[in-house]
Amino acid sequence: MKAKSSGIAPDIFMKQIENGTIPNVVCIVGEEPYYRDIVRRTLLDAIFTDVPADSRDITVFEEKTDMKKLDTLINTYPFFSGRTVALITDKELLSSKAETEGKKSKSSGKGKSKEASLSKQEMLQKMLGDVPDFCTVILQAEKMDGRQKFTKFLQKETVYVDCSPVDSRYLPAWLSRQAERRGGHLDRGAVQRIQEYLATVDTPPLQLLAAEMDKIAVYAGERKNWTAEDVDLLFSALPEIGAFALNNAIAAKNPVLALQLLAEEQKKNTYLPLLAVKLLAHLRNILMVKEGERLGRTASQIAAESHKAPFLISMWQKDGARFSEARLRSGIQSLDRLVEEISLGGRQFDRLEEIIAILCA
Repeated sequence: MKAKSSGIAPDIFMKQIENGTIPNVVCIVGEEPYYRDIVRRTLLDAIFTDVPADSRDITVFEEKTDMKKLDTLINTYPFFSGRTVALITDKELLSSKAETEGKKSKSSGKGKSKEASLSKQEMLQKMLGDVPDFCTVILQAEKMDGRQKFTKFLQKETVYVDCSPVDSRYLPAWLSRQAERRGGHLDRGAVQRIQEYLATVDTPPLQLLAAEMDKIAVYAGERKNWTAEDVDLLFSALPEIGAFALNNAIAAKNPVLALQLLAEEQKKNTYLPLLAVKLLAHLRNILMVKEGERLGRTASQIAAESHKAPFLISMWQKDGARFSEARLRSGIQSLDRLVEEISLGGRQFDRLEEIIAILCA
């Protein structure tokens, strides 16, 4: 996870849940949908052990939350399952805007009772401070403002699960855990192949990766050691695969293969600006390594400064040996212009063909 985490990591939280520790208030916050979903599912399964999904007492507050209804739900004992859950995903209620509006309403609420002048967020904070044992309140959001009083309260007084995206540097450890959960093991070549596929991505698509890992587990069957060949065969759903193959062909200065692959992307109606951005990222990485070498930096220094895996730096060193810095800069400028011109109705795949041909010359 990212170093500036302000809460508990999802994996640690899920282990605590499996050991029987179920808190009354849980905040699931972060931009990684894979973690948000798996944390919520794990928590609900632990709360409602042996209770079928359609019999679970879960009330979702998505928008325009009725605070009286929420208060009643939290404090009313459930007669059927013995447990109740309030899932709050109301963006307006959880945002910093709610805190600001609360302050405005206070200033204009002269003559009102103290209770009536509370903002919705303040009312919620008061409720969260006294949740009975039979109820669990789950707050779920992509982002929360760390400067907010409400957020600081949640971080200090509740279980705050940080579902930030996984930094690409920590992807190997995440992949190893995923394989282990499925009863298998990714060898070094398999992990490196996945990293190569995702070299131009800052935040790996964990949901897609998890789905592809499921495929490998089924395909491999009793065989527990998973290889790069398994990855090549089954990681077909990743949107980066086409760009990865095209980048490799360009890096190898193989114009025939590169143009064939580009033609396939055109047949698939690939969104050209996104493809061009992936190619741009690859060329910039190669140029970054070449510039670092020119300045006398070692591969390990470049890896540390760029926050990239060392083997990726080695790969880009090999790719860079075939290009001059001037050729790379020219290709980058051409791709930048292409993306700009496409938005203005300019040439598209035929222009990218020309750029690739020049790069591979």
